[in-house]
Amino acid sequence: MNRKIIVFALSMLFVGKAFAQENVTIKVIVPNKTDEVFITGNQESLGNWDPGVVKMDKVSDFEREITTAITYPAEFKFTKGKWENEGIINQLDNNPNQKLSDANSKNIFVVKGWANETIAESLGLGYSTKIFQSNYLGAERLVKIALPENYDPAKKYPVFYTTDAGWNMFTVAKNYISNLSLDEYRLMPESILVGIVHGTTNDRSNRNDDLDVYYKETGQKFKNFIFEELVPYINRTYSTSGFNVMIGHSNGAEYNHFLLLEEENPFRGFISLSTNFFAKDVRQEIGDLMKNYQGNNLYYFVANATTDSPDRIEAGNDYEEIYQENMNPNFQFKKQTYEANHNSVVPLALVDGIQFIFKDYRNVENYKNLASYRDHYLKDMKANYGIEEEYSIRDLESLLMDIIMGKKKEGLEEYLKFVEDNKLWQLPKMREPGGYDGVNKGNFYFFVEDYKKSAESYRQALDQMHTHTESVAYFGNFDKTVLAFKKIEDYEGLMNLLLDTKFYLNSDNELTPKSVESNLLYINYQIAKLASEHDINRKEGKKALAYCKDNYRENRIFTVEELEGLL
Repeated sequence: MNRKIIVFALSMLFVGKAFAQENVTIKVIVPNKTDEVFITGNQESLGNWDPGVVKMDKVSDFEREITTAITYPAEFKFTKGKWENEGIINQLDNNPNQKLSDANSKNIFVVKGWANETIAESLGLGYSTKIFQSNYLGAERLVKIALPENYDPAKKYPVFYTTDAGWNMFTVAKNYISNLSLDEYRLMPESILVGIVHGTTNDRSNRNDDLDVYYKETGQKFKNFIFEELVPYINRTYSTSGFNVMIGHSNGAEYNHFLLLEEENPFRGFISLSTNFFAKDVRQEIGDLMKNYQGNNLYYFVANATTDSPDRIEAGNDYEEIYQENMNPNFQFKKQTYEANHNSVVPLALVDGIQFIFKDYRNVENYKNLASYRDHYLKDMKANYGIEEEYSIRDLESLLMDIIMGKKKEGLEEYLKFVEDNKLWQLPKMREPGGYDGVNKGNFYFFVEDYKKSAESYRQALDQMHTHTESVAYFGNFDKTVLAFKKIEDYEGLMNLLLDTKFYLNSDNELTPKSVESNLLYINYQIAKLASEHDINRKEGKKALAYCKDNYRENRIFTVEELEGLL
């Protein structure tokens, strides 16, 4: 045998070995006793990706198996006979093919649930799913529904909708919406998120038919599915505010043009990431709508990516130009460009888009003064977003800062009255919300240089010690208390406050022994110093001075030498 024949024979040996079939038993644990399971994969013995050909045997209530000849590597999934009933091994959004690479590969799998029957809790999804049998599409669509963590049917919630929910668009949106609405941030109200998974028909993606950028028959049908079936279902089933937002990327962004232009459009918010006018030029129609729109505020956000295709960048720029030519206070528009590509623009822009949609939420800057905020804010939240909002003291921080920096005494009175009238302030000691405690009022008056009212408020703070005032705040601001009384030269009033504060420290209180000790030293020093400088209540002054000498320890207020100069 010559060398070429030997080499060929060896090659055939290896090829034969590589493609040799082996009998393998594959097992799957299922969630329900009644589950009938099919396996489908990348070879004939596994059904050649036909989801309803190769049925597995039931060997116990929750165990199914099949023994068949396969060639390594084998890839496969489990179904209940249709792709819509795909078995979830990992996550609904991330459910890759299972693999057997060789004879040592794991051959037992666990199905957490089925794609059309998924229970959010069992899969740890944080959302529920529903299969819609659409009369308009003549087919099924999987829809994901994420409710706020503390969903309350008595409240009304805005609703975000997103196309392309079969990939990470839904996950990114869900994370942003849940985090931006957390109580410590409150950059947006709690909202519902609905994601449409386009799926496949006969192994062909439905996406281009649904998001038909020519807006012909299939695009019209998908619009009807959204307008006539999906949105009404969400409104019937959940407590919705009537403010709806549509998120679209790529073809979904272009498809948003057509939804916007529909007369019965149920959306007043759009987030369009990497848009285009590729298939149908509706620039004129969009400009006319921007100019003539007269409804409650509509918000439209467009995102460009620097390394996207030129036609998409041009479309985003055109959108901005159209708006500049047709500006309308009822049509709020923003375009932003990101250092990103066609896909990476999604997470970068989506967070900005959501915040733009809620640019008027908790935005005190929209109002020229507190009276305007008081008279219009709650009505505006109802009109703009359909939500029953409440005043929040956190929203007024910039207003308060403006009052303090401008030393606006009348403005402060108006602000304090507003807080008290609407019961916006509460400390742990307070049984119910109300107005500010004496310490905070004293500080505010001090900062605007109304020292008389500042002193009166600090006096009130001591009287409120068991009902409102936090002792840490009271003693932490006592330097300002002393100074306020001295500014108005009310030395008798200051002495009385000091003696009453000393009495409080010597009685039952919430302070630690160490804190009582340090504050007593400080208060006694102030008594001795006031008595010495203004020749009042020298008897109490001498007792306080003796206390300071007997209990002296190094501190930041006074030295032993300073004590010698008193009285």
